[in-house]
Amino acid sequence: MRSRFPARRTCGALVLGAAVLLAACTGGPGTATTTTASSTTSSTAPATTTTGSPTPTTISGVPTPFVPMQTATGGEFLSPSGNISCEVNFSPTTQDALCLTLSPPRSVNMTVDGTLTQCVGVQCLSNAGVDTPTLAYGTETGVGPFRCVSATTGITCTVTSGKGFTINTAGITPGG
Repeated sequence: MRSRFPARRTCGALVLGAAVLLAACTGGPGTATTTTASSTTSSTAPATTTTGSPTPTTISGVPTPFVPMQTATGGEFLSPSGNISCEVNFSPTTQDALCLTLSPPRSVNMTVDGTLTQCVGVQCLSNAGVDTPTLAYGTETGVGPFRCVSATTGITCTVTSGKGFTINTAGITPGG
């Protein structure tokens, strides 16, 4: 699993496949903001199942295949472009979804109630684990109430209530 979010980090390295990107990180106050997802319309329908077999999300009316997480309590994945990485946790001690973009450097953390905490800058970045799998476009993954869908337009993660976000190079868009 990756190093955890927030601005407490003081330095780090990002490893994606064979490419190593070094980021000089400086933690600092005032870079993270917390928001609650608004009632913005999302282009993908959220999954509604929290246990057992998930109800598939659809992209343009076509169900997305579900890819299981690495463990029963979560895992992580990269977008096919390698610019977005996410970690989803649903254990007794950690229940959140964290996604980040390398370029531009930013991250978003979502709790089970759909509250979002956003961060902008290199201090928001963390390391993806070694051999982190890629979530192919048109597929989804998740654990517990969290579902994330990979699309060419970015990664969209939601919780059972329908709240969530989309992250891509253009930014972080709250949804639900």
